[in-house]
Amino acid sequence: MRPKTRFQYDVVAANEKLLQLTEAPIEWAYQKTINHYAYRTASGKTTCMDCGHQWSTEHHSKYVRCPKCNAYLKIKDTRLRTMTDKSYFSIVSTQDGLQLQRIFLMEVKTVKGSPAQKSVMEIARYWTNEQGKTAVTALKRTMGFYRDTFVRDGNLELRYDNEVYAYLSDCYVYPHYEVLPILKRNGLRGSIADMPFQALIQGLLKDSRIETLLKTGRKRELSYFLNHQRELDACWASLRIVLRHNYKIADVSLWVDYIRLLDKCGKDLNNAFYVCPTDLRSSHDRFLKMAERIREREEKERQRQIAIQNEARFKELKEKFFGLSFTDGTIIVSVLESIQEYYNEGKAMHHCVGQSEYFLKPHSLVFSARIDGQRIETVELSLKTFQVIQSRGLCNKNTKHHQHIINLVHKNVPLVQQRMLA
Repeated sequence: MRPKTRFQYDVVAANEKLLQLTEAPIEWAYQKTINHYAYRTASGKTTCMDCGHQWSTEHHSKYVRCPKCNAYLKIKDTRLRTMTDKSYFSIVSTQDGLQLQRIFLMEVKTVKGSPAQKSVMEIARYWTNEQGKTAVTALKRTMGFYRDTFVRDGNLELRYDNEVYAYLSDCYVYPHYEVLPILKRNGLRGSIADMPFQALIQGLLKDSRIETLLKTGRKRELSYFLNHQRELDACWASLRIVLRHNYKIADVSLWVDYIRLLDKCGKDLNNAFYVCPTDLRSSHDRFLKMAERIREREEKERQRQIAIQNEARFKELKEKFFGLSFTDGTIIVSVLESIQEYYNEGKAMHHCVGQSEYFLKPHSLVFSARIDGQRIETVELSLKTFQVIQSRGLCNKNTKHHQHIINLVHKNVPLVQQRMLA
């Protein structure tokens, strides 16, 4: 893309002035970001895949140091003869008053018995000014699902930033780096391992909270919150209490969950007694149980409100049938007159007349058939056809009274029709 702003023109000009990568960061990346193996055959013959040296080792060993190149290697018992590996790493420097992160792809290929062959290709460059504006010069990407589909013979030109370049920028960073004076002033010095560099410098330039965490030496917490910006917004007030009392957080993610539980339980998030627990895990578990009890109460209240709404609708649909009952002298068939009666019927008979909300079906009427007060079957009558839709006993099985109950309901359908006309 062509530059459009003064900042982009400055980036394009600075992009042409960079020198080639030196050997020191390449060797560091090879040692720290690439897997190092020794291949061992069944006979115990072991080959260093770094330098190609071969010797014999014992079969019980899992790691070994190469007697020739002194590399510390993980042993793989295999007959394979080749090895390939790759990683992304970056170096951080400045150019023409701009902060620069250069991202490289390292690929390593080894044939058994030969030294490893390394190749390094620059993929992208992130440029940032003192105001936090960012631009990217990078290789063009081809169409494809995979992230590393780059036009390898292309040029590093001004590109639109996207999630692929952003993802690759969160890679290993060469420990010898150079930053702008404003970043030094805001606390950027020492190790920046395990921190997403672009998020770090954006935070230092735009968010005083990031500067506070860095200057107070809270790098573990900083690394977590750089990857969880929303959590920082939610927990900052409590985190200030932590800093004030010099409280050591044993597990940052667990502490964040704990703070959210405190909030759920209505506790004071500015109170050091809650925010700085002596035993984080046991306190977390205690408030987790409390939050679960609160959730259960809220769920019961929600169900109660729904029941109130349903009860009103149920009465509107079925109230005209309340009190309807008939018998043959042995079996008494009565209309269910409340939602609770539907649930009690379903629970006692082990079927779904309550859970499936039969009480809200506008064109059916449900009866309970009993003998001497004992439930026998539950009957559903259609208010359109005036035929029994179903009659179910315990666990949805028919009883010996099944047909007799159906006949009794059909015989008394005129009573139902009278209620409908009333």
